[in-house]
Amino acid sequence: MDGQGRHPPPHHPRHPIPIPIPVMPPPPPSAQPPFPSFNNMLPPPQLMEQKLVTQHGEMQRLAIENQRLAATHGNLRQELAAAQHELQMLHSQIGSIKSEGEQRMSGLADKVAKMEAELRKSEALKMEMQEARGEARGLVVAREELMSKVHQLTQELQKSRGEVQQVPALMSELDGLRQEYQQCRFVLLQACATLKFDTLMEVTNINLLFQNIAIK
Repeated sequence: MDGQGRHPPPHHPRHPIPIPIPVMPPPPPSAQPPFPSFNNMLPPPQLMEQKLVTQHGEMQRLAIENQRLAATHGNLRQELAAAQHELQMLHSQIGSIKSEGEQRMSGLADKVAKMEAELRKSEALKMEMQEARGEARGLVVAREELMSKVHQLTQELQKSRGEVQQVPALMSELDGLRQEYQQCRFVLLQACATLKFDTLMEVTNINLLFQNIAIK
């Protein structure tokens, strides 16, 4: 990235034109300095050219490496953007899945609460059925007692037929007992029919309730 703004070095000719150096006559042996001259310290042209070529190749290598790093950096930025987008999508999916799971749990909780309420109602219906059966047994016992009493009165009536003076009173009492018996019988039959109908309806409703619970 840092080498994108760099420019290649100026092109040097492969064979630079040598600068003519004036040749001075050598001084006498006594006048020569103890150190080498400046001309002898300069590197030869071939060595300078080799250094320039080496530096130019190094700069080209650095430029190519810089381009490769820039391309890699761009690819990494694209991959990072794609990964961030995918992460956002995953977060969104996780949120939707969590919301859907909470809705399902809420729906299941409501269904369980409704089923528990229906079960409590069925228990209440069972208790009412047991009470109705108890009342029906009581009515049956009362009917049996009434029949026994009618039978006893009939026997007493048969014993007292010889007493003529008591016949009208006994007949009137018997008629009253018969009317009472008919009324009691009618009431008992009506109560039994109502009880049977109510019991049948309750049993049918309970069976339907249990079927609905079993289906759910």
